[in-house]
Amino acid sequence: MLDRIEALFRLVERLLDLLIAALVLALVAIVSSQLVNRHVVTLPMAAPDQYARIFLVWLTFLGFSIAIRNGTNIRVDLIDARLPRVLRRALEVAFDGLMLVLIVLFAWYGWPLYVVGLDQERLGTIFSEAWPTAALLVSAVFMALFLAMRIALALSGRPVPRAEHAE
Repeated sequence: MLDRIEALFRLVERLLDLLIAALVLALVAIVSSQLVNRHVVTLPMAAPDQYARIFLVWLTFLGFSIAIRNGTNIRVDLIDARLPRVLRRALEVAFDGLMLVLIVLFAWYGWPLYVVGLDQERLGTIFSEAWPTAALLVSAVFMALFLAMRIALALSGRPVPRAEHAE
């Protein structure tokens, strides 16, 4: 069962990587178009800075999802390095559980903000004000899934995937 879950999460992570790559390409195109617009020829885009802001918000939240998946989220581990392995693993599960609760709270309280933003136009763009909040909600789903997977793997005694760190 956990093997299927891991395969599903690898697929989700690949899709997330593709989405991040598309957002980076879009952001590079928009920023480049501003350079062309200022120094070469006037382009018909009304508010490229607004598009860049929206894409940057999406990149930030989706990037944090990947950080959680790889176990590279920011955490002070001054004491952890001196604890026995069993206690360190229990502490990781507890922190992942706490982070899962916080992610659910972010999504819960972010939903009304999303709903309010649906009716507000982001001037100069085709987007509403709900788009930046949607980044929070979509990434909350990814973060919750990745945290649940990390907790399930840790509780089953399997190794939790972690990114390699150069020290």
